[in-house]
Amino acid sequence: MKVMMKQIGNSLIRQVTNSPKTLLALIILLVSFPRIYATFRRVPNLTPDSFSYLNLARILRGEQVPHLPMDPNAWAPRDDQGYRTPVYPIFLNTIFFLSPKKGTEETILQRIQRHKGFKIDTWHLKFLREKENLKSVQIVQHGLGILSTALLFQLLLSLTGNLLIAFTGALLVIGWNPNWFWGVELSIWTETLTVTLLLTLLWELYRLEQSQKICPRSLWWVSLLGGLLALTRPQFILAAILPFTWWVYKVIRKTIVFSWHNVVALLLPPLVLIGGWIIRNGIRYGFWGISTVTGFNLCIHFTAMNKIDVFEDIILKQALSKHLSKCPICVNSRFVIIHAAPDLITEWKLPFPAVSKKLEKEAFKAIINHLDIFVKSIIKATITFFKPLLFPGGFAPFFTVWFPFGLLLKIGGLMLILFMLKRFSYFIQILTVFSIATISLTLIVAGGAEPDRYSFSMEPLLALLTFVTIYSLCVNLWIVKKNK
Repeated sequence: MKVMMKQIGNSLIRQVTNSPKTLLALIILLVSFPRIYATFRRVPNLTPDSFSYLNLARILRGEQVPHLPMDPNAWAPRDDQGYRTPVYPIFLNTIFFLSPKKGTEETILQRIQRHKGFKIDTWHLKFLREKENLKSVQIVQHGLGILSTALLFQLLLSLTGNLLIAFTGALLVIGWNPNWFWGVELSIWTETLTVTLLLTLLWELYRLEQSQKICPRSLWWVSLLGGLLALTRPQFILAAILPFTWWVYKVIRKTIVFSWHNVVALLLPPLVLIGGWIIRNGIRYGFWGISTVTGFNLCIHFTAMNKIDVFEDIILKQALSKHLSKCPICVNSRFVIIHAAPDLITEWKLPFPAVSKKLEKEAFKAIINHLDIFVKSIIKATITFFKPLLFPGGFAPFFTVWFPFGLLLKIGGLMLILFMLKRFSYFIQILTVFSIATISLTLIVAGGAEPDRYSFSMEPLLALLTFVTIYSLCVNLWIVKKNK
């Protein structure tokens, strides 16, 4: 009887481990458990960024949002002024519209304020109580965490052909990573949606890479994904041209035939999306750009290093010094430039978008005149970017074990590919170039702000490259050894 049970058990294990569909179903089941637990035990997380996204969501659904130079909860203009991009606020509005219960429970709002140690002002509370169900957002984002795990599993399986690597990698990087189910998925931030869109884009590009015949509708779809990703998180602005770059690479290699229809399909959707948003900001605010946050982010390189004296503009230096003297939370804070925005609006007699543009010019002058400080900020940001993210709450003791593995996942693949570029497929080479370009742009523009948060959205792609490259090298070494 024992022998029979053992044989049945071994047979079931073989069936599960040899069946991608069964293993995918198993991984979905396994990653659902911590998210179900988090749904009942945790409440949504609100930060200043969250309130700025909620403000834009209200504007986009037609609410009357009064002008206020600095929303005390959002650290940004209440009427947005081009501060945020539209995809995540539209995502929030979709959830609010479809939610069976239209407001957030009072007990949840009280727990959020108690946990975060701040008061939500009456303006935000009105909408949160009556129209915006934050718990529904949390549940949907838990769902996106599960979907992202499944997408990473499919990518790893397709690129390595190894079920064990795909299963383990998807679990460690996303599925059972506490930074996901106990952290970011709870937060009203863009990160969860960003990673889901990024992995969907990579999966669709891989399917096109393997296709014998490319369907024009598929090109429209991947270019649309790239545009949506860029307008979800401008950090990924290069995603808008990633599908076109991939296609040009294939045309150069003569694996596909040039077609003007394909050029239109790959360029028109992101041009319409991004161009439309820029035109909207230009007409509405007089700011011809994607986001008015750029000028502030560039200046943060210097405020993060406590070097406000590098700016040439006397009014800017005086406004920052004055604000530092009266704002206790701004002392040694990199975000003093954002907190001081109302002072700059008053002193320069300019609207918020024009202040951002002026700050861009001041930042560029400071970079030219004090390149050493800017380089130090970039180096500091790079180190922070590639460090594994700390685990939240009760998971902190596991971080010591995770640290070396997390560091390897972030830098291992990039380093191996750069040293042995020609060993890997063109698809992997394109993803590597995209990764390096995106990281470089992120660190240059916004590295002084929150490089650790910016790294979160890149982690699955960097881990994907690491798993694929190490597995590929191990297989090649095994083949060489076998042939000897």
